[in-house]
Amino acid sequence: MMKAHIIICLAVGVALGGAAATAVNLTVGGDTPSIPTDAKTTAAIGGPGRADGLFNEPVSVALDPAGRLYVVDRRNTRVQRFDADGLFESGFGRFGWDGEGLLAPWGIALDQDLYIYVSDTRRNVVQQFDYYGKFLKTFGPAAESAAHFEAPAGLGVDNLGNVWIADAGNHKIKCVDASGFVSSEIGLFGGGFGNLNQPTAVAIDAEGGVAVADTGNSRLEFFDRFGNPVAIVADTPAGPLRNPEGICFDRFGNVFVSDTGNDRIVVLDAGRRYLFSYGKFGSGLKGFNHPTGLTFGPDGKLYIADTFENAVKVIDITYRYGAEKAGAPAPEGTTSPEPGGKDPLPGGE
Repeated sequence: MMKAHIIICLAVGVALGGAAATAVNLTVGGDTPSIPTDAKTTAAIGGPGRADGLFNEPVSVALDPAGRLYVVDRRNTRVQRFDADGLFESGFGRFGWDGEGLLAPWGIALDQDLYIYVSDTRRNVVQQFDYYGKFLKTFGPAAESAAHFEAPAGLGVDNLGNVWIADAGNHKIKCVDASGFVSSEIGLFGGGFGNLNQPTAVAIDAEGGVAVADTGNSRLEFFDRFGNPVAIVADTPAGPLRNPEGICFDRFGNVFVSDTGNDRIVVLDAGRRYLFSYGKFGSGLKGFNHPTGLTFGPDGKLYIADTFENAVKVIDITYRYGAEKAGAPAPEGTTSPEPGGKDPLPGGE
């Protein structure tokens, strides 16, 4: 079996993740309904525009413990914050090349101390802000650190405070500690088992396993806590994945995927078995138009950045009891369909 780069940074669950990070409990079954069976879009936050509360291509979302929603408003080069009722509260960011400036923000994640991390795919950096949006420091080429990124995209933060970065242009997942030192890497460029091609999202489960939206290979790839590849999911009973750009876990370890090229959400159980797909191309509450970053809030609802709809969709998930085995086995191993319609690097215009 091919082994990815040796991983040193061992995640212990995930703190307050962004598009790719949600703390999970892998115990399935018992007295709590834990297997997702259905989804329903109940609200849409935002709309097209530059005014406060409106978006121009939102790509990533995160929530804090109070239920405040943070949205990376990519082409407006800012981050917006909404209260638990979905009302605009505040924002930060401006166009610029300097320390706090944003050119093409993409990923977002919060740690347990409510520091905010934002990746920028054109500046090739990850920036840290405080809870109020004050710039603190930069990880990347302009910083005095060992970090070097090329179009960094989705982010996650684990319980140890390490930042996990989908380094799309370098075809790797990187783990960066609080000092900015890259303590581990996963992946090599390619389409084989353990390889990655423009990954744009990453999520960490409660046991330190790493789930990756391997966008350029039109698949998901799963690694254990030591960086060894363990599974690939490229096809489902509802059809193959196409350029997925978002991935997260719910609190039971089920996997939720933004199957971006197919304008739908794909749901797998904790054993990576297919459960169901939700959504199709369309507008309003009945469809998606290029869904990207997604995450669960403390209210148990799923929040999805619907990029070309210029909205964040809020989705209720229905669960059933999980005593019995559910879903169809998902393919594992080295076989994946030929990717079609590949998106350019996230930093492309």
